[in-house]
Amino acid sequence: MEHIIAVGILVVIAFFTTRWALKSPLTLQTKITRGFAWALVGNVLIWQFVKAYVSYLPTSDPHYVKYNWGEDLPINPCNWLAFAALAYSYKPKAWVWYMLYFFVWVFTFNAVITPALFEGFPHYNFCKFWIAHTGLVMFVIHLLRIGAPEIKVKNVFQAYGYLQIFTLVCIGANYLVGPQANYFFLSHKPLTASILDILMPWPWYIIQGDIIALGLFFLAWAPYAITRRLRAH
Repeated sequence: MEHIIAVGILVVIAFFTTRWALKSPLTLQTKITRGFAWALVGNVLIWQFVKAYVSYLPTSDPHYVKYNWGEDLPINPCNWLAFAALAYSYKPKAWVWYMLYFFVWVFTFNAVITPALFEGFPHYNFCKFWIAHTGLVMFVIHLLRIGAPEIKVKNVFQAYGYLQIFTLVCIGANYLVGPQANYFFLSHKPLTASILDILMPWPWYIIQGDIIALGLFFLAWAPYAITRRLRAH
């Protein structure tokens, strides 16, 4: 129930933010979009500050939590995508949009449906998680509403190439950090229920997931293909 309420509140806020932007002149619309992106980035930065702060408390303090280099670095997509959103709000490069669009719909949206989250409200991790994930989904919808570059079939493969690069980065990060690291769930499946549960054990689920991701990228692109075909008729 907390899950649904959190998503609902954030969707309503994002809806009115986008509606405000659509009714505003271009200069104000740009400022609103940048403000939206800054909210996403601020959420990640505050999360990092809190993680660092509690790790420096005396170990006897009940609020002390050791910084977990295997989980707490902002490497997972829904953290660094906030910075990609901010970059796009200032310099709207098409390739950044392709990455945002596909990564958010394929990975972030899946996290909204099957959250890898143990804490409930009002725990800070709960609030950070839902602001990050629901916020990114609504930011992409926001960009679609105010105008974003059209996505063609070649851009599906372009974004898929970015996924391969990101996967290699995560493999490197997991190796450097050590056995406790599980960025992008490449070391083991999530401890909570997820779509990966129906796949084979490690490491085969990584290969299967990569193939499935390409199919999901095409599924995310489908609205563009359908719209283009309807226009042709």
